[in-house]
Amino acid sequence: MKGYTVFIVSFIALLLVFQILSGLFLTLTYEPEMSGSFNSTISTVGNESVNYTFLTSIIAATISFITSKLLLKTINK
Repeated sequence: MKGYTVFIVSFIALLLVFQILSGLFLTLTYEPEMSGSFNSTISTVGNESVNYTFLTSIIAATISFITSKLLLKTINK
C-alpha cells in the first residue's frame, strides 16, 4: 500500500507540473494569424494535432513509477 501511495502522490504532483509547464509553453509560443481576421467572423480554435494531455500524463506516469521504485528501495535499506 505504501508503494501505491508514493506512486499516486508523485504522479499527481508531476502531472500538475507538466500541465502548467506545457500550458506556459503553448501560451508563449502561440502566434495568432492576423492576415484574414477582418475578412471572416468564424474562428477555428483548437486545431492542434498533438494531444499534450496524453503526452504529459505518460511522461508523468513514467517518472512517477521510477521515483516510487527508487524511494521504496532507499526506504527499505
